[in-house]
Amino acid sequence: MNRIFDEPQAVFSEKMLKPELQDMEAYADGINNIVEAQEKVGLNYFEDKSVEAAIPPLKILLNIMAYGHFEGKTINDPELRKQFDRDVVINSAWYQERLELKQQIDIDRLKDGIDYLENFQANDLNIEASEELNLKVRLTEAQQELGYVSTSTYLNNLVGTIGADVLFRN
Repeated sequence: MNRIFDEPQAVFSEKMLKPELQDMEAYADGINNIVEAQEKVGLNYFEDKSVEAAIPPLKILLNIMAYGHFEGKTINDPELRKQFDRDVVINSAWYQERLELKQQIDIDRLKDGIDYLENFQANDLNIEASEELNLKVRLTEAQQELGYVSTSTYLNNLVGTIGADVLFRN
């Protein structure tokens, strides 16, 4: 902390760093400060409308941070808490959309790479460089990878990843 503050002990007192030594009033004040900071952060997402880009579980959390509830339900509501379960997330339409977008991005990237390699090889000036760089093998490998990435097996292998953010669709 010395690199950030000249006198860290003045900023972070012993009582602050050890809540078990605080009296109840100081402890409650600390909790209130945390709640107020969370509310402020949550409200910022609504003010700049970036909450619209959030995935459904995060929208729930941001609503609770900002307003204390989501559609009249608190964080203790079993229906809301269920939205954070792995199985619910993985089987949701929004998550599937993220995986499909990731697959499409990978397909497009490979197609672009294959086009580039084919165009490079088609130029007579690049024959020697193509051989030196072993581009025929690289092209074959890229085509094989494209074949795999285009399959449902690849899509299934994406389960458990974050996929791709639909905001970056283009």
